[in-house]
Amino acid sequence: MRYCILSMVFAGFIAVSGKGVALAQPTASPAIFRPAQAQPIQGKPIEAKPTQAKPTQVKPAQVKPSDTPPIAFFVAKGEANACGPGCSEWIAADGKIDLAAAQRLRALLAKLGRRKLPIYFKSAGGAVIGAIALGRVIRSQKIEVSVARTIPTACNRDQLRDAACETLMRSGQELASELDPLATWCNSGCVLSLSGGAVRSVPPWVKLGVHAIGIDLQKTSTRGAPLAAAITQANSRIVEYLHEMGISKGLFDASDAVPHESHRFLKRDELVLFRVDTRSFGETSWWLMHKPTVAIAKGFFARTGKQEPAYPNALLRLSCGAGKSMRLTFTREPIPNLPSGAGLSPLRLDVNGLRMDLPFGRSAGIETRTVPLLQNVVDSLDDRSEIEIFGFDPDTNNEPQARTILHMDGFSAAYAKLRKACDTVIGTKNGCETEDFSPRCMSEASGIWSATPLSAGGAPGWPAQ
Repeated sequence: MRYCILSMVFAGFIAVSGKGVALAQPTASPAIFRPAQAQPIQGKPIEAKPTQAKPTQVKPAQVKPSDTPPIAFFVAKGEANACGPGCSEWIAADGKIDLAAAQRLRALLAKLGRRKLPIYFKSAGGAVIGAIALGRVIRSQKIEVSVARTIPTACNRDQLRDAACETLMRSGQELASELDPLATWCNSGCVLSLSGGAVRSVPPWVKLGVHAIGIDLQKTSTRGAPLAAAITQANSRIVEYLHEMGISKGLFDASDAVPHESHRFLKRDELVLFRVDTRSFGETSWWLMHKPTVAIAKGFFARTGKQEPAYPNALLRLSCGAGKSMRLTFTREPIPNLPSGAGLSPLRLDVNGLRMDLPFGRSAGIETRTVPLLQNVVDSLDDRSEIEIFGFDPDTNNEPQARTILHMDGFSAAYAKLRKACDTVIGTKNGCETEDFSPRCMSEASGIWSATPLSAGGAPGWPAQ
C-alpha cells in the first residue's frame, strides 16, 4: 500500500522542472564544446560542502515550464569547427525534459548508428525521473555534453518558439544551424541530465541554475507523511544517481538548500568543486554576435591560483572602429577581494608578434579594457594564429605571472562576416575617432560593457558605484 502511495506521488514529479522549476536565464554565456581539453569523468566523487548563497527570487511568470514544449533532439550542421576543432555537427537538445525524453534520444542515436556527436543542451529543466533517465542514456553511450543554444538557419533567431520552427526541429531532418552562446541556460533537471555526460564541458559565463525539488500538488491528493516520504525517496534517488555519475554530493546539498520557488546559479569554482567540469582552462571558438551591435567574440576561463574567483570568466570582443580600424575589448569578472585602493594588474596582449598594453577601467563591477587595432593587424590573423595574454593570472602582490594562450578556431569565418558588416557602415560618421576613449565611443565599441578611460596620469579611473 505504501509503495502505491509513493508511486502516485511520484506522478506529481512529471510536471516538475528538474530539482524544482526555474526558467531563468544566466548572464552572458558563451558556449562551444572543446573535446580536446575536456577530461573523462572517473574516480569517486569528492564530498564538499559549498558556501551557501542567498537565493535569487524568481517571478511567477518565469516559473512555467509547461509553457515550453517537450525537449527536441535533432542533428545540427554548422561551419567548420563550429563546435570545436574538427567538430561541425552536434545534437541539439532544446526544450522541457519530459518522461519520453530518453526514448526520443535513443531513437535518434539508433538512426545515427556509429556517428558519435556531442550534445548541446538548452533547457530550463523538467521531470526529475525523465532527467535522470536521459542522463543514464547519455552515460551508457559515452556521449560528450555541453550547453549552448542551437539556431536552425531556416528559423527566425528571435522567434524559435513559433510553430514553423518547432515543426522543423521535430521533423527528423539534419538542419543547417549555428551555435548562439549568448542566450542559453541549463537549469534544474537539465543539470541532472548534463551530469550523465562522459565528458562535461560547461562553457565560459554559463552558470547552471539549481534549487530543491518541488511537487505539483494539483496533480496529487497525497499530503502529510506520505508526501514527505516521497520527497525523501526522490532526493535519495538523485543522490544515488549523482554518485554514479562521479558528481560530489555537494551539488545536491547546494541545490537542496535553495527553496523550490527560488533559484541560484553555480559559480565556476563550484563546478570544479562538485566535479561537474574540472578543467583548469576552457575557451570557445569565435562566433558572430548580432546584439546589441554586430561583433565577433570569444569566451574563456583560466585558473588563477588562490584568488577568488579562482576560475574567472573572460571575453574578447572585436567590433567595428572608425574607418577600417577595429576595436578589441577585453572583459573579465572582477576580483572581489582586491585590496582597497589597489589598481588592476598590468595586462598585455601579443597578437601575431605585436604586443600591446590594454588600458582598463571598471563598469558595473565588470573589468573592461579596450584597444584600437589597425585593419592590417586583424587581417593577418587566421584560425592558426594565437593570442597570448600576459597578466591574466596576477600573484598575491598583483604582479603578472604566467601567460595565457588563446586559440583562433572559427576566427576566419567569423571575421569575414564582421568585416562585411563593418564595410557597410564605413561612410557613416559617428564622431568617434580611432583613439577616442570617451565613454560614448567606448560604449559603441564594447556594446554591453562600457569602459572607463585612463586618467591623465595613467591610473585607472573608477566610476561611481
